[in-house]
Amino acid sequence: MVSEDIEKAVFSLVEDYNGRSLFTLKRYNLELDTDLNNDFRMDPIDAYELLERYADSFGINPGTITFNEYFPEDFSLPHDPITIRLLVESAKAGCWLGK
Repeated sequence: MVSEDIEKAVFSLVEDYNGRSLFTLKRYNLELDTDLNNDFRMDPIDAYELLERYADSFGINPGTITFNEYFPEDFSLPHDPITIRLLVESAKAGCWLGK
């Protein structure tokens, strides 16, 4: 898959989880540096499903993605950002580049 196509495919996958705001009816503006946890405020259950679909779509070994590093049970604990850029770069590399 061409690099540009990978980026479009990742954005498309994330867009499936980009619901409209209850107050403004607008969707979040997704960018490469959008953090699915802090910016997008993705529900952990949806994030887990997204990462399963992502791993399957791009041939990433799901066992290499440490979900709790990005979505800890206690959100007051420090956690790593999981950006769309990380998803794109990992898909291009064919392996998970984060923790």
